Amino acid sequence: MSSPDQVMKNNYHTHMYLCRHAVGSVEDYVLRAIELGFTSLGMSDHAPFEELKDRSVRMQPEELELYLLECEAAVRKHGDRIRVLKGIEIEYFPQHADIYPRLMQRLDYLALGQHYVDDPGNRNDLCSAYALSNERLLETYSVTVADAIATGLFKFVCHPDLMLYAWGTFDDVARHASQRIIAAAVKHRVALEINANGIRKGLRRLPEGERYLYPRKEFWALAKAMGATIIVSSDAHSPDQLWDDDVKRCYEFASALDLRVAEELPF
Repeated sequence: MSSPDQVMKNNYHTHMYLCRHAVGSVEDYVLRAIELGFTSLGMSDHAPFEELKDRSVRMQPEELELYLLECEAAVRKHGDRIRVLKGIEIEYFPQHADIYPRLMQRLDYLALGQHYVDDPGNRNDLCSAYALSNERLLETYSVTVADAIATGLFKFVCHPDLMLYAWGTFDDVARHASQRIIAAAVKHRVALEINANGIRKGLRRLPEGERYLYPRKEFWALAKAMGATIIVSSDAHSPDQLWDDDVKRCYEFASALDLRVAEELPF
């Protein structure tokens, strides 16, 4: 049952056991969302991706069908009490452009979760979003995300400020990369997500002061100024994270910056 202080009624960023770093089945998350009084729950486990098979914890290609079957079973079983949406969190690689329309034939939405980008300094390798440490890499990341948004394939961008994880002072390089992503999101009417998992990682003491590695206040101040659509997502990796103290802190973070958070996305 929802609590009096509960703000969230819709969550579109939800993982489950197939990604190997979350617990719980689709059924477990749906039952918890019903208990919380949610209007809708979007499942968005990490998409299988051959290019990332040995680099990242995610479902294997042969497990996609099982994931979809679990989602579809929940839609049939609980559709009279909650709207269950079938989604996937996935990276964008333009050289694999054929993958996304094929997935959308079976899904309600794609969420852009860019964890890796091609490394311009090493064409045979990828760089993690947690390790973008120079201007070339940060520009590559922001261009990749902006290009992905422009395709119209993605409903929202997961943790768009993850690119700043290893970046210190919010300088002109960080500002230009942020503006590029935000401008694309505004132009193409794609929402940007304040992500509770960044809050769960805790505050860090850094030379410039104590802050979260993400969400980054400077990014979200720009998002507000540029008129972006902003959502809060739990990024739940267990059912009890759908509405927890860290999600509450996301809303407190947004309130402190006077951000207007969209309650739901149109489907």
